Amino acid sequence: MRWSRRRVLQLGGGFLLATGCGAAPSEEKRDRLVFWTMQLKPTFETYMAEVLAAFAESPGGTAVTWVDVPWGEMEGQILRAVAGGSPPDVVNLNPQFAAKLAAKDLLVNMGDRLPPADQQAYFPGLWLANRLGDRVFGLPWYIATDITIANRELLRAAGFPQPPQTYQELAIAAVTVRDRIGKFAFLPTMDGTQMLESMVQMGMNLLDEEGRAAFNTAKGRQAFQYWINLFQFGIVPRETLTEGHQRAIERYQAGDLVLVMGGPQFLRQIQENAPNIAAVTEIGPQIVGETGLRSAAVMNLVALQSSPKAEAAVALAQFLTNDANQLAFARIANTLPSTKKAAADPFFREEVDLLARARRVSAEQLPQAAVLVPPSDRLDELRKILYEELQRAMLGEKDATRALADAASRFNQLV
Repeated sequence: MRWSRRRVLQLGGGFLLATGCGAAPSEEKRDRLVFWTMQLKPTFETYMAEVLAAFAESPGGTAVTWVDVPWGEMEGQILRAVAGGSPPDVVNLNPQFAAKLAAKDLLVNMGDRLPPADQQAYFPGLWLANRLGDRVFGLPWYIATDITIANRELLRAAGFPQPPQTYQELAIAAVTVRDRIGKFAFLPTMDGTQMLESMVQMGMNLLDEEGRAAFNTAKGRQAFQYWINLFQFGIVPRETLTEGHQRAIERYQAGDLVLVMGGPQFLRQIQENAPNIAAVTEIGPQIVGETGLRSAAVMNLVALQSSPKAEAAVALAQFLTNDANQLAFARIANTLPSTKKAAADPFFREEVDLLARARRVSAEQLPQAAVLVPPSDRLDELRKILYEELQRAMLGEKDATRALADAASRFNQLV
């Protein structure tokens, strides 16, 4: 199985792989709130029991029945529960799937429920990660931002004192690494949204306000051409067309790649599988383009419109995402919080080891962090079409202009 950074984030708090599946959802008495999470058992059972007990004892709080659902089953379970008229009150989802529920007006508009002062407690880009049109359908809970994981010895052998920080620097470094030490600098992959995010960072807009293609522009063509050039001039491996992010990690562990872009969670894997490579690993910030935006993977909390306890459901989502509780969860889960005050804690400035340095770099990016691929119920089709047309251009079957125009036409036909 290949692990994308978002899938890892969904598996038990982002930077740890939880192995428990939890109990199957069931209809509950409505004298208690029903709260579903995605695969947090057994790793976070103690934390959740304590925080939910604290909520029950807080002013305006109530008892909560917690149900943990395997991540791969959540979408099916929630759709069946909604169709059957017995959904939970609060659910832990990701913005992309939650947007599908919000589009059907099934979720509480948090923008109406929370006063401006409460909204401003969250980082702006993370608060807007759950926006669909003029509605904000969820509260950001735990977060991951990508960093650059680099082999310090290979970087220096190629003449670079530190990892590249922009896509322009990345291209220069990739050419130099190939020419000087005969290796590839990195392996871009298309098994997730990372390449889509890179093009947004370069200035491409994906969708307009009506959900139609907005990427067939000069900026979009430049972003397409960037990746086409790297591929056609042999600056990145041909595996780009076929392999996923896990393959990039494997090649980095083998010393075949100079750097890999991903979340800090992958450092544990590198330390376990290739301690010699971990010993020479340097941490750099996420590669960015002209926008300066940094991508974030966000898990949220949403409240169902149908809840007979909607006010208490919103209160629970706020309680779980307040400063104190987010900080407590981040400490045990190695995630990042979505609130400014929690992220300002000294815990996120520690430098005691490689993982702490990665956490610091990752946390420093939160003020510029956002979900760069906007919530859409057609994300899967958008990604598939854009990657297919980009691959055809990489293989020389069409140029960037034609490929991008064809992608826009295909997507708009769906919309």
